[in-house]
Amino acid sequence: MRLAADVLSPTLTVSRRFAASPERLFDAWFDPKAVGAWLFATPDGVSRHVEIDARVGGGFAVHEQRGETLATHFGEYLEILRPRRIVFSFATERQGGSTVVMVDIEPDGAGSLLTLTHELDPEWTPRSAGIRAGWMGILEGLARTTGEAGNGHTLVLNRTFEAPRILVWKAWTEAEHMMRWLCPAGFTVLFAEVDLRIGGKWRSGMRSPDGNEYIAGGEYLEIDRPSRLVLTHIWERNDLEPRANTEIIVTLNERDGKTDMVFIQSGLGTRESAASHKWGWTGAFDNLARLATSLKES
Repeated sequence: MRLAADVLSPTLTVSRRFAASPERLFDAWFDPKAVGAWLFATPDGVSRHVEIDARVGGGFAVHEQRGETLATHFGEYLEILRPRRIVFSFATERQGGSTVVMVDIEPDGAGSLLTLTHELDPEWTPRSAGIRAGWMGILEGLARTTGEAGNGHTLVLNRTFEAPRILVWKAWTEAEHMMRWLCPAGFTVLFAEVDLRIGGKWRSGMRSPDGNEYIAGGEYLEIDRPSRLVLTHIWERNDLEPRANTEIIVTLNERDGKTDMVFIQSGLGTRESAASHKWGWTGAFDNLARLATSLKES
């Protein structure tokens, strides 16, 4: 397996404290049944097949059904030192280029501190926020697998729009544009309110095809026009979802007149809620794609 990572590769580091012992954390990386439940798992995915050959030179294969797509993840173990360190290559194609992931575990009081370092392919740098959130979500899954309640579920979505990012930014931050996209497929936006400043509030309502009304709102935490927006999200009216105060991060990168968006929503109360939000946001982003194109053409 060819490694794309080298000394010039950008690195991404995430850490998390766990209640579990180093030995329990370490062993969870090599238990096929456990791995299928948390490693590369998504809210609405179904684990299909996990292979693990736990030796240096051995490897893993993790397959998850995501709708009509079979998502694949492969790796080769480069270093295994129980219970302190695991190093492996990582790729989404068996014969494709791969990067390197290092997992270091140390005792921390009655529990453990896990630090994960991922040497990224330089081409992945624009998506580093989403990759970081993905690993944090994976570690939350590991916490639940080892007996903790965890801190909620994380949803990461990537989308490319056929418009410059200033137009996508406007769609996210101007009420007149939010009225045209901020709802799932088949729904209707009722209103949108924006006070775009740190500590300012946003609020929006929508109506479902069967006539039910839902209202959400939150507060702006970070505003870096036109590349990054951080806000809270909580349902004021929604009898289908648990009332969880979640955080949304939107990162916009322009590439050849197009906009690559990384969307992250963290703190979702249940896996079912994360899957429901994925469905809702996917439909909303279809609306946003049409709006961005129309804004570009106008």
